[in-house]
Amino acid sequence: AQISPSREKPIGSEPPHIYAIADRMYRLLLSSGDSQAIIVSGPSGAGKTETCKLVLKHLAYVTKHLSEAGMSKSSMELGALLVMTNPLLEAFGNAETNLNRNSSRFGKFLTLQFSASGRMQGAFMKTYLLEKSRITSQLPGEQNYHVLYTVAKGLSSAQRTEFGLPKGSDAVESFKLLNLKKAGDVKWADFPCDFKELTEAFAVIPSLNDKQASCWRVIMAVLYLGNLSFTGQGEDDAKVKDPAVVAAVARLLSCETAQLEKAICTQNMKAGLDWISKPNTVAYASDVKNALTKALYSRLFDYIVEMVNVSLEKSGDEMRYFIGAVDIFGFECFPTNSLEQLCINFANEKLQKMFTQAVFESVLSEYQKEGIDVGDITYEDNKLLVELIDKPATGILSLLAEECFFPSGSDASWLQKIKSQHARHANFSEERLDRTAFTISHYPGKVTYQSTGFLEKNKDPLSQDLVVLMQFSDDDFVKTLFEEKQSTAMAGSVRRFKSAKFVGLIDGFRTSLNQLVKTLEATKTHFIRCVKPNMDKKPDNFVFDVMQRQLYTSGVVQAVQATRKGFPDHLPFAELLSRFELVVPKSATNKKGADGVRALLSSAGVSDKEFRIGKTKVFLGVGVLDQLEQRRMEYIASKVLSMQMLVRAYNARKRLKLLRDEKARAAKAKAEAEAAARAAEEAARKEREAAEATAAAQKAKEEEEAEKERQTRFQRARQMSFERNTAKKRREQAEKAKAAEAAAKATADATKDLDAEKLAKFQQEVADGGGVDNKEMMNVAVVSDIGWKGGAEPAQGDDVWAQYDFKCAVSDVLEYAEYLGMDIKQDAHLLWIADEALQAPEPQGWEQRLDPKGGVYYYHPTTGMSLNQHPLDHHYQQFYLQMKAQYDAMYTSKGDAGGEGGAKPGTAAQAPIEFLAYKGGPYEEGSGGAAQKKGLFGMGKKKEVKGPVEEMWELSCQLDRQQDGLGIGLTLDNIIVEVEPGGSVATQGELQYGDKIVAVDNNTLGHRMLKDVIVPQRTHQLIVKYARMSTQPPSPRRERAKKLVPDKGAAPRRIEEIEVKIRREKGTGRLGFGIDAMNTIVEVDPNGPVAGQLQVGDKIISVDGSKLNFKRFVDTVGRTEEHILCIARLHAADPSIAAGRGLKKSKSRKSATSLQGSGSQLLRSQSRYSEKMPALREVRLIKETDETKIGAVFHRSDDAFDKSFFNVEGSSVQPIIKKVDPGSMAECSGLVPGDVVLSVNGISGLSNFQVVEMLRKGQGVFNLVVISGRQVQQTFTGAAPSPRR
Repeated sequence: AQISPSREKPIGSEPPHIYAIADRMYRLLLSSGDSQAIIVSGPSGAGKTETCKLVLKHLAYVTKHLSEAGMSKSSMELGALLVMTNPLLEAFGNAETNLNRNSSRFGKFLTLQFSASGRMQGAFMKTYLLEKSRITSQLPGEQNYHVLYTVAKGLSSAQRTEFGLPKGSDAVESFKLLNLKKAGDVKWADFPCDFKELTEAFAVIPSLNDKQASCWRVIMAVLYLGNLSFTGQGEDDAKVKDPAVVAAVARLLSCETAQLEKAICTQNMKAGLDWISKPNTVAYASDVKNALTKALYSRLFDYIVEMVNVSLEKSGDEMRYFIGAVDIFGFECFPTNSLEQLCINFANEKLQKMFTQAVFESVLSEYQKEGIDVGDITYEDNKLLVELIDKPATGILSLLAEECFFPSGSDASWLQKIKSQHARHANFSEERLDRTAFTISHYPGKVTYQSTGFLEKNKDPLSQDLVVLMQFSDDDFVKTLFEEKQSTAMAGSVRRFKSAKFVGLIDGFRTSLNQLVKTLEATKTHFIRCVKPNMDKKPDNFVFDVMQRQLYTSGVVQAVQATRKGFPDHLPFAELLSRFELVVPKSATNKKGADGVRALLSSAGVSDKEFRIGKTKVFLGVGVLDQLEQRRMEYIASKVLSMQMLVRAYNARKRLKLLRDEKARAAKAKAEAEAAARAAEEAARKEREAAEATAAAQKAKEEEEAEKERQTRFQRARQMSFERNTAKKRREQAEKAKAAEAAAKATADATKDLDAEKLAKFQQEVADGGGVDNKEMMNVAVVSDIGWKGGAEPAQGDDVWAQYDFKCAVSDVLEYAEYLGMDIKQDAHLLWIADEALQAPEPQGWEQRLDPKGGVYYYHPTTGMSLNQHPLDHHYQQFYLQMKAQYDAMYTSKGDAGGEGGAKPGTAAQAPIEFLAYKGGPYEEGSGGAAQKKGLFGMGKKKEVKGPVEEMWELSCQLDRQQDGLGIGLTLDNIIVEVEPGGSVATQGELQYGDKIVAVDNNTLGHRMLKDVIVPQRTHQLIVKYARMSTQPPSPRRERAKKLVPDKGAAPRRIEEIEVKIRREKGTGRLGFGIDAMNTIVEVDPNGPVAGQLQVGDKIISVDGSKLNFKRFVDTVGRTEEHILCIARLHAADPSIAAGRGLKKSKSRKSATSLQGSGSQLLRSQSRYSEKMPALREVRLIKETDETKIGAVFHRSDDAFDKSFFNVEGSSVQPIIKKVDPGSMAECSGLVPGDVVLSVNGISGLSNFQVVEMLRKGQGVFNLVVISGRQVQQTFTGAAPSPRR
C-alpha cells in the first residue's frame, strides 16, 4: 500500500519518499540503459542502513510484481532472498555504540543485476573494513557484535551442554568479551533479530543451511578465547592461568590442547643450525591470543558474506545493467578515536567529494560550456582534506604505510612525521595537551585521533603457528576459514608464490575504496542524505540545531540553492527531439536543432522560464523532464492498449480453432510424455553434475597434497644443500693440506717441467716462423707430437648436468627448479637461476620459525608478516618468468625472420650441418692437401710459397664430460680462450686454446652461443675450426682434421692476446664498460674512458698481472687509477697472409695503441650482443652509518617517465634510477641511470619511495637486483630506445 503510489510517478508529484527515488532509478535503468547507483550518507545513527533496506524492499516488490505477471519466478525468489540477508548481516556486522544502538561496523556495496527486460538476474555484495578491534575491546557504554550475545543466550540445552555453558541467561555474563556486568544491560529489542530468526535466515540461504552448528562452534571459541588469561604481567613468561579454558577452545576448534597452548605461549626459532623454544611474555601472548580471536571472527564474517554471494549469484547471459546501493559507515567522533574512525571518516570524505563534484563542479562546468547564466553559485570543496589523508608519499595514510617498513618505526615517530609534514595545513592541528593525539577538521566537524596503536592495527599480525594449527584442524569448517586462496597457476599446475612485499590493512582498504569510487563514477549516481534528529538516540525527538548543522556542513543547503538557480536535467537536442516527438503534434517537430527544441517544448506547454537553450543541449527545470516522460508513457500506453486488443482477438480465434481441431486426450498424453522425458533428463543431468563435483573435489584434494609434499621436499633440499656446502668446505681444507704435501714432490719434477718448457718455447718459435734449424728440439717435437693425447682417461660420470657448473648439488637445483615452475628440458638455459637461489643468503629481517606441526615458515618481526615459503621464492619465480619472457620474445622475433638465430635456447635445430667450401683460392684441391703437408720434416715435397701462410682446419671429435663440467671459457663467437686444468677438455686433449666450436651434436651454432644450443648428455660430438701456420709441425689431431680451402683474399680470424692499458675516468673513477659473469665485455660506453680500446666480445684474461682463472673481474680489480688488462680478442690476420704474400713476425702481445680509431666499429659490434643479453645483475651497497650517502636519485612521480620505455607495468611508481652522482657509492657499485630495482635484500615489489626510505634510513649491507631499463627496451625492439613522453 505504501509502495504503489510512488510507482511510475514523476518526482515532485507525490510527497518526498525513498520509494520514489528507488522507482526513478529502476525506470531510468530501463529507459536509458545506464547502470544506476545510490549513495546513502550521513552521520552514525542517522538511518542509512534502514534507508538501504527500504530501497531493497521496493525493488523486491517490483520484481515480485513482474514475476506474478508471468515474467520470472526466480526473480521473485531472489528478491525474497535479498530481504532475508539483512538480519543475518546486521547480526554479524552491527553493534551498539555511543551514537547508535544498531551501528553498522562495516561498509557495504550491494549490486542488483538486471536483464534488458528489467528482470532481476542476480546480486553481489562487497564489504569494506570490518571493525576487528571491537571484538576484543570496546569503549565504555558500548557492546560487541550482536550475534555474540544472540548465540550465547539462544543456544539449546543440548548445545549448552556440548559447549560447556552455564544454564540460564547468566551465560551472557560469563564471557568477558561481551562487556557486561549483568544480563539486564542488554537491550534485546534493539537487536536486528533473535536466535530463532537468525536460524531461519541461515535456513533460507542454501549455501549456509548446513553450516549453523559450525558457525556456533566458532563463535563460542571466540567467546572462550576472551576468557583466556595468563599468570604474571608485562615481561614475565606467559603461562595459562586456567587450562580448562584452553581445553574448551581446542575442543571447539578440533585441535590438540597442548599444541594450541604452545602456539600461544612460545615461539620456535632457528639459531644457527639448531631450533630453540622461546617463551612469550604475558603482553606478547595476550596479543597473539587477541589476534586469533579477531581472525576467527573476521574470517567467519567474510565466509558468511561469500556464501550469501554464492546464493545470490545467478547464471545467465542477459545480465547487462545493475543498480548499486552504497551503505557505508557513517561519520564518527567518539571520545577516543583510532585508525578505524580515521578510515571511516576518510571514506565519508571521498563520498562527500563525489557529491560535490556531481552537484556543483560538473554542473557549473556544463553551464559555462553551453553559455548558460544561472548567477553565482558558491560551495565548499573538501579536495585539500582528501589529499591531506590520502596523497601519495606525504598523506597521513601513506606515511603510516611507509612507517611499517622500518624496524625502528613506532606510533610516536609516525606522529612526528605527519606533524612536520602538515604543520601548516589548514585542516590539521596538533594537540598541545596530549602529545600522542592530532586533530583533523572534517566537513562535519573536528575529530581528535589517538595515534597509539595505529601501526599495530595496520600490520594486523597473526601468528603463523596458529594459522598452521587451524589449517590442520580436524574440523573441515575451521580448515576452510584458514585455507589460503589459490593464486593464478602457471604451466603444469605450479602455483605462483606469495610476494614478500608487506601489504597493510589500509592498503587494502584504500584499494577497495578507489575501486568503489571508480565503479560509482561509471554509473548514473543518486544521493540520499540522512539527517540525525538528535544526539540522545531517542525516537520522535527532532532538535532543530542538530539537524540544521548537518544540512549546512554536508552541502545540502548549497545543493538546494544551486538546484533552484539552475536546471538539473541536460539533454542534447537530438535526444530530446527523438524521444518526445510523440507527445506533440507532428507540425511542431518539423524543425531541427535549437529551433526544433523550442517549438517542441512550447507545444508541450513548457514555459520559457522552465528551460534554457544552450549551444548543443537544452537545460530543463525541476520536474519538466518527469512531466514529459509521463506524457510519453501515457501516449505509449494508449497505443499499447490498442495493440493488445488486436492481439487478444487474434489469440482467441486461434485458441477456438485449436480446441475444435485437437483432441484433448491426445494433447494431455503428449504433455505427460514430454514432462516424463524432461524429468528423466533433469535427473540424469543432476547425477552427472554430482559425479563431476565429486571428481573435482577429489582432484583438488590430490593437488593440495601434492603441493604440500613439494614444499616439504623443497625445505629438505634446501637443508641438505646447506649441509653439502658445509661438507664441501671441510673437503677443501683437507685438499689444501694434501697440496702442501705434494709441494715436495713438485720439486723432484722440476727437471721434467724444464724440458716441457723448452718444448713449449720451441713450438712457439715454430708457430712464429723460426726454430726449424734446431735439430735437437725437432726430434723432441716429433716424439711429443706422437704422444699428443696424454693424461688419465676421464671419469665415466652419469651426471649430464656438469656443464652448467652448478655450485649446489644437481639434485637440489633440479628439484628447486621444478618447485619454481620450470620445465627442466625447455628451460635448461635458465637453471642457473635455481642454482643462484639456493646460494642466496637468508634475507635480512626474516626469521625462521617452526609451527606446531613441524613445518618451517618465515616471520618478519618489523611488519608482522609470515610466509610459508622462502621470502626469495617469489622474487626468483618472477625473475625466472621475466627472463623466460625476454628469451621467448627475443628468439621468436628472430625466428620469424628466418635463419639460424631463430632457434630457442635449449632446443636442438634439425637442419643438417653444411659447411661452404672455400674455392678459388691459391690452395685448390690437389695442389695442397695431405700429400704436401709433410714438407717440414722432409717426408715429401715442400710446396714452394713465399713465406709461411695460415691454414684453416676442421676437426670432428667426441667429448666425454666429467662431473665438474666442460672446463672451458668461450667468447661470444664460441672460441676457446680458457681451459680449466683438470677439466674435461684439458684431460682429453682434443680441444685447444683458440679453437672455434661451430657445431655440437649435429646442430650448427651459427651466431648462437654454445650454452644456448647444447642439450645436456653424457657424450657430445663437436666440430671445431682452428688455424695453424703452414710451417708448424703436424700433430696427431691434424691427421684426423680436414683442411678448408679459403676464399680468394679472405682474411682468416684468430684469437690474439692483447695487452691494454686503461685509465679510470677523472672525477668519477668509473671504467665505462660492463661485463658478464664469465668476464666477457658486453657493453662499452662510446663516450667512456675505454672507448676505442676495448670492444664488445673481448674476454679479460688477467688484470694487473693477476690471472683470473674463472674468478670474477669485479672481485679482483683494485681501485688504482691505471690498470693493465690482458684480453683475448677474435682478430683478423694481416691480409698479406691470406694472399700468400708472406708473414711478418709479430709478438704474441700487442700494444693498445694499435686500436685507435676503431670507435665506430665498437658501436656496430656491441649492437648484436646487446640485443641478446639483458643487463641484469646484482649490486651490493654497504652503509657503515646512517649518514653514509648512496648518491642515487629515483623518479618520484609517474609523469616523470614513460613506463613502457623501461618495460614495467602497473599503477604504482616503480623504483627506477633517474640520476647517479659522479664518484658516489652508487656509481662505484655499478648503478647507472635507467636501472630498475627488482628487489632489495630479497624483498620484491617495492615502490620507489619504499626503496629510497630503506636506503636512506637503514645501514649495513644492501643487495640490489637491478635490470637496465634501456637494455630491456633494446631487447624487444632491437633499436635505440624512443624518447620519453
